[in-house]
Amino acid sequence: MIRDRIRQFREATVAPRDEDFALARQWLEGPLLELFEAQHPRDIVHAANTARWLLTRGYDNRDLIQAALLHDIGKGHQRRFDRVVYVLADSIGLSGFLANPDSRFELRRAVSRSRTHSASGAELLRQAGAPERVIELTARHHEPPRGDGVLALLQQADAAS
Repeated sequence: MIRDRIRQFREATVAPRDEDFALARQWLEGPLLELFEAQHPRDIVHAANTARWLLTRGYDNRDLIQAALLHDIGKGHQRRFDRVVYVLADSIGLSGFLANPDSRFELRRAVSRSRTHSASGAELLRQAGAPERVIELTARHHEPPRGDGVLALLQQADAAS
């Protein structure tokens, strides 16, 4: 896990490529494509890599790939520092104490967005008219899969990307 976090930190400054947007255009359209394109650049790269991980392994379920491209839309724009603080605070059980969506401090608002990004992302998808399964996969992508093989695949791809 630490190795994955170090990789994520190192890759956080990689800019999206034309191929990332081309991949999204193959699987998303209209409001869903707009949500993808509105993500922070690091989330665009991560989302495209998550979808590619699945596709290169032969998984091409439309709902799964759309969820891979959109699962982190609820995070909003955050500084790298905010994300590092969230990961550290969450690892020791303090992210709930630090999070405050109404704080005057951006750090506390960002931690709050990170804590609730699955639910807020699902709501954004609902408003955009996404398929119910894409909404469900996004809402649950940090929960135990409980026998849901598609959710387990999304989680594997998310962790690997």
